[in-house]
Amino acid sequence: MNLEKEVERYKAGNSSSFDKIYLETKALVQFAIYSIVPKRHIVEDLIQDTYVKVNQMISSYQTKNFRSWIYLIAKNTALDYVRKKKETTVESLDILPDIKSTHPYLYYAIRHLEEAEREVFLMKVWCGHTTKKIAEILDLKPSIVNQYYYSAKQKLKECLEEKPL
Repeated sequence: MNLEKEVERYKAGNSSSFDKIYLETKALVQFAIYSIVPKRHIVEDLIQDTYVKVNQMISSYQTKNFRSWIYLIAKNTALDYVRKKKETTVESLDILPDIKSTHPYLYYAIRHLEEAEREVFLMKVWCGHTTKKIAEILDLKPSIVNQYYYSAKQKLKECLEEKPL
């Protein structure tokens, strides 16, 4: 599916394109929100808020990188929620219960990666996105995405080698 064409159709008034946009981007929006607000009962509300904002702001969309645009809206929606509730941003990995239960130190190690490294690593491993797609979403060069990914892998390896099994 060509997401940009669907966005243009939606901007032109074709409401059925919204369903296609939603299906194509929901996992990305969910990931962006979960990385900031790891409370499952709140995430669904924030996903809905994100798409309400997208609907309100779609007429101003012009960037030609819709995934990056919606990702930023979702991330900002989650950050706004945290600010309103005056909660600290917990970088929880409740979204990865299998990793937490498989190796207790992996959870610790991933939490202590730099934000960009963690984001790229989880998008690649958890979401299964390609380097090209991650680069498009985060508006980075593929070489930078690879750099973050390999740096994250190296840091995780070093951290896990330090911990006794």
